[in-house]
Amino acid sequence: MKSWHKCIYGCTTMGLLGLALAYAGFAGTAGAQQDTTKLTVQPPSSDQPIKQGDPNIDVNVLASNVHNLAGFQFSLQYDPSVLKFVDVKEDPFLGSSGRQVNCPTKNDNNGLIQFVCITLGPPAPQGTAGPNGSGTLAVVTFSPIGGGDSALDLSDVQLVAAELDQAGQPFESPFSTENASVHVVGKSGFPWLIIGSALGAVVVVGAIGGGGAFVLKRRRS
Repeated sequence: MKSWHKCIYGCTTMGLLGLALAYAGFAGTAGAQQDTTKLTVQPPSSDQPIKQGDPNIDVNVLASNVHNLAGFQFSLQYDPSVLKFVDVKEDPFLGSSGRQVNCPTKNDNNGLIQFVCITLGPPAPQGTAGPNGSGTLAVVTFSPIGGGDSALDLSDVQLVAAELDQAGQPFESPFSTENASVHVVGKSGFPWLIIGSALGAVVVVGAIGGGGAFVLKRRRS
């Protein structure tokens, strides 16, 4: 069997994470059916609008109602004409129970981020259980490079608990997702247009911030 670090993103369901957990030597069976975990995309919350050319912004991927979490994967789609991908990193939540975190996949394909994180080692009682509750799974950093709206949509989500099911496979946690979007205000230009002349004067219109400003310049005779 190939080890997890030789499996590229895009393996079939239970591929990369399944190999990772099997490689880590999981044992034991899953308990009762879990409630649904919710993954939420959380853009920056601020009273000030995000403007083109502003400093980098962080988008959080949150998880609520997780149980014994051992690993996750997701893809996040965005508009590369509005946002430029800078980085994605795991939050301490996944390793908060003491399990060793490894994130073997971190890719950006011009509008589609792919991120995978797993934890190593056997679960309780042989080892350490994964975290429960709610927390931030990942922080995605963007640079606002253009004006407009960008969707922030999750796909290819997989959550795995630190336990095996009755078939001996890593237990997949049921989930739902809540996507988001971000609006970036574009830079205002100052295009000037000569529209005509009258009575020895040149009328120039300046479009500033969507409004019209009229400047009257007289020509000397």
